[in-house]
Amino acid sequence: MLELTDVRAGYGSAEVLHGISLTVDQGEVAVILGANGVGKTTMLRSIAGLLRPWSGRISFGGKVVDRMGAEKIVRLGLGMVPGPPGIFRDMTVTDNLRVGSFALAKGKKADTQLERILQTFPILNQRRTQTAGSLSGGEQRMLAIARSLMSEPTLLLVDEPSMGLSPVMVSNVLRLLNEVRKESGVTILMAEQNVGALDIADRAYVIEKGRVAREDQGAALAQTRADLARAYLGGSKAASGAKR
Repeated sequence: MLELTDVRAGYGSAEVLHGISLTVDQGEVAVILGANGVGKTTMLRSIAGLLRPWSGRISFGGKVVDRMGAEKIVRLGLGMVPGPPGIFRDMTVTDNLRVGSFALAKGKKADTQLERILQTFPILNQRRTQTAGSLSGGEQRMLAIARSLMSEPTLLLVDEPSMGLSPVMVSNVLRLLNEVRKESGVTILMAEQNVGALDIADRAYVIEKGRVAREDQGAALAQTRADLARAYLGGSKAASGAKR
């Protein structure tokens, strides 16, 4: 589904990714775990075509995409949930969702997908006429996720879904992502610094200073979450996460 091979990328003369290689198989939830500033967002931006890698190879769905623009990659089936807030605060919930359907043909297909998404996210259905800025932090994250699903992606990139949320809401958001994966079959690559994300991960990569420091199955790394937090996340405590 997705493969990065020796990818180097950065901004200006500052190299952020120092030869990253990873693989995500179809239907998996994969987590990129690391502290702030280690290159997680840079990696997602490189995959999405928002930042051109300096070198290396990125393939998605059997196609090499590291020199493609973002719009072409979206049409191949990629969706992205940016870091918070990731929404248009002054637009209604419904209008935010419609923005996410630009890759679909206009008309009945987009309308059908809108209703399907609102059924999947009942709290957003209740708030559909409200402005996005009036939602709680957790509801805003759900809206950002829902909007990205409007284009029916096969691969969903999710940047820091737990940022700024309470432990209870973090658990709810992670559980929702896992349910979406199970129901739709979408592959998910999530960047996180909350080790609770390992609870829904099939595989995980720990990133340190722009390099892969550890790689294993999510369940295996979850058994060492306290050690991971101390070694790679500045001693932050593990959240409760969301069980499978």
